Amino acid sequence: MITAGGVTLIIAGILGRRFPRLYRGAALLLLNALVILFVLDLLALVALKILNREQFRILERKREQGNLEMVQSNTVLGRYEPYVIWKANPELSQEGLRVSEDGYRVTPGVSESDSAFTIYLLGGSAMWGAGVEDSCTVATYLNTYLTEATGDSYRILNMGQVAFSSTQELIELSLSLRNGSVPDLVVFYDGFNDVWGAYANGFAGGHHSQAQVAARVEGRSPEFQPQSPLRVLMRSSNTWLLLESIKERMEPDEFDVNRLITYRTMGVDTRNLAEGVVHTYMGNSRVVQALGRSYGFDCIFVWQPSIWLGEKPLTEFERTIYDGGFEAFEGGGDPAFKDLLRTTYGIYEDSIETSPDHYSFSSLFDDTEEEFYCDYSGAHVNARANYVIAEGIADIILEMETFQEANGHR
Repeated sequence: MITAGGVTLIIAGILGRRFPRLYRGAALLLLNALVILFVLDLLALVALKILNREQFRILERKREQGNLEMVQSNTVLGRYEPYVIWKANPELSQEGLRVSEDGYRVTPGVSESDSAFTIYLLGGSAMWGAGVEDSCTVATYLNTYLTEATGDSYRILNMGQVAFSSTQELIELSLSLRNGSVPDLVVFYDGFNDVWGAYANGFAGGHHSQAQVAARVEGRSPEFQPQSPLRVLMRSSNTWLLLESIKERMEPDEFDVNRLITYRTMGVDTRNLAEGVVHTYMGNSRVVQALGRSYGFDCIFVWQPSIWLGEKPLTEFERTIYDGGFEAFEGGGDPAFKDLLRTTYGIYEDSIETSPDHYSFSSLFDDTEEEFYCDYSGAHVNARANYVIAEGIADIILEMETFQEANGHR
């Protein structure tokens, strides 16, 4: 600053009387440039909201969270939550997709009575209800099915979270129990996300976006690195957001499986990793069962269907999902992911033959020609499929002796 002031005085001395006029001209030019930039940024904001309002909201929130490119890459959109790392953000609620202040998906029509039979549902985005409205989630259909079957009312809490692994679900359940909220029954709906975590991380027991989260904690992610003030200013503008939005629309969906970093590129054996996933999951389930004995609730564990499992007849759209290669879920086009998924499910299904609380829905849709899968993930399904899943879970619950006894006394 002192150097700049000295240089200014020297220039003023050289220019003499011409300096004030030149100074005013430069100031006017700078002011005009700032006004033009402001107007352009305002127009960019208007264009963003016209082109894609929802995309604007998401991009803006990602920008607030840090470096845009880093956050765009394979991370979960939500709010930070101690111990479980993230949960759904109530601020992103919209018509047909409501999130409570606790970060849980709202389930319409359930009982609010503390005396009602209480069921906690835990899982990833499939349980949360990705791709469907509140009225079409597994939780909502389960409530409808049980109510019609028994004539009783039920308090069902959908605790599913996007991209959650079984370990995060265990922690979420533990926190709820710690706070004095104890259910009568807990349903874990898993499989896919535990496999995905192992596929991406190269070891069992990890969570989604582990590399990105670790980079932030350890100060290695781009937003923690020194950046020029001009670069920071540019990236905080609506004009930059507009360019990013246009870039997303125009870039071709080029998929190259060879560029992925996965367990296979790390040299990890498929079967050993699959055994590790099942070992971790069964360990988590034993902890849940121990908590159930201590707190007085029952628990069941269900592994969800996926388009790469079972023998479901596929529609034309489902075939495109099966073949994979979507930029948003590149693992779907990687044989290594499909190998790990099928191997892990096979080991799990062999290990639960004598476990009465464990079930696999990998073949649940085998006799259905109707289109069930609704997006590139190969795990998210539509409303009709959610009803079939809820029906399957309800049939298990209705056969439980403890459920029958509890409802006989209500």
